[in-house]
Amino acid sequence: MDNKADQPSSASLWLAYLAKGGSMKELRNLDQCQLDAMYRLAFAQFNSGHFTDALKVFRHLCLLDHTSYSYFLGLGLSQYELSLFAQAAATLAHGEKLDQKDPRASLMMAKCFIEIKRWSLAQKALSEAVTRASQSVRWKDELQQAKKLTSFVRGKLQ
Repeated sequence: MDNKADQPSSASLWLAYLAKGGSMKELRNLDQCQLDAMYRLAFAQFNSGHFTDALKVFRHLCLLDHTSYSYFLGLGLSQYELSLFAQAAATLAHGEKLDQKDPRASLMMAKCFIEIKRWSLAQKALSEAVTRASQSVRWKDELQQAKKLTSFVRGKLQ
């Protein structure tokens, strides 16, 4: 007897696939070139000051590929620019896990925490930003910013 209740739903199969590291990009059979074009659009919107439009595209990109650091960084920066500081911090925290070397997510997360006056969390994020930025001369500007903000946050914690 064929009982539909005993068969897994397509949604549960998708979730199982995603849980094993798959992405919606793969499930939808999207080519990376398509995502790259969407990223360029989102980046252009962000750089033009159209943060709401950039946020929409970055959010969609994050849903399609939850493993891309640049998508989460873009989404977090868009949220920050729209004063969605708590959301931005959560987004950037995920981004921080995707790239262990890039200090920008940690630095921006600290700026979010500063905006919402969560000084100890800002200090923790800044410590991570300094650690990451210290590993490469590429990040000297980020290192300077993080050190400057660290002094500011220390003053707030005392």
